[in-house]
Amino acid sequence: MRNETIDALGATGGKTIAAGAGLTSFGWITSNEFLGLVGAIVAVAGLVITWYYKREANRRHAREHELRMARLRRGMDLPESELAEQGVDE
Repeated sequence: MRNETIDALGATGGKTIAAGAGLTSFGWITSNEFLGLVGAIVAVAGLVITWYYKREANRRHAREHELRMARLRRGMDLPESELAEQGVDE
């Protein structure tokens, strides 16, 4: 075979591989497994975000409680707005 023929077959083989990989990727993306994987990733991300912000809220409430208790121990009266139930998100 001549070099041009071998080069042409090599280029065609490369294009065929690329087309097959592209079609396989497209088929996987449009399958239910892909959508299930995306849903699971979104659910885990939502869980992590919720956990982070709830942890920060708990820390904030604990700091506020310590400040209120310190004021009460010193004999300082609390304003009516600070006598509200703790742990209630605004």
